[in-house]
Amino acid sequence: MAFCSKCGAQLNESERFCPNCGTAADGSSAMPNTAAHSTGTLMGILSYLGILVLIPYFVKEQTPFVRSHAIRGINLFLLEVIAGAAVGLLGAVLPIIGGIVGWLVSLAALALSIIGIINVCNKEDKDLPVIGGIR
Repeated sequence: MAFCSKCGAQLNESERFCPNCGTAADGSSAMPNTAAHSTGTLMGILSYLGILVLIPYFVKEQTPFVRSHAIRGINLFLLEVIAGAAVGLLGAVLPIIGGIVGWLVSLAALALSIIGIINVCNKEDKDLPVIGGIR
């Protein structure tokens, strides 16, 4: 048995890509340029559109490219939910500060979603800035 060099997940002998993070079995993060990637572009974009991330996340037959973006999208969505709850509590105590922080959090989430969509359209398998290390 082999293990993924990026996330440590166990790989079967026949797997060329990690089913957890999408990294190639040889350790490179480059994804192959196949027709499956062009059909996976829509699913990759859905990964960064809020609750719609659940569609590519729960599809059984998906490419490692889509799987890695779906995991990043789930991370972003969960952080948005957690930040929204925290901002809501802050807004209840300090309404003006809560409004400003809420606006900044929304703007940051939008920027990260746009970066993720650009990565999908460019067929790049890159982590998102700031939150990329979260798995």
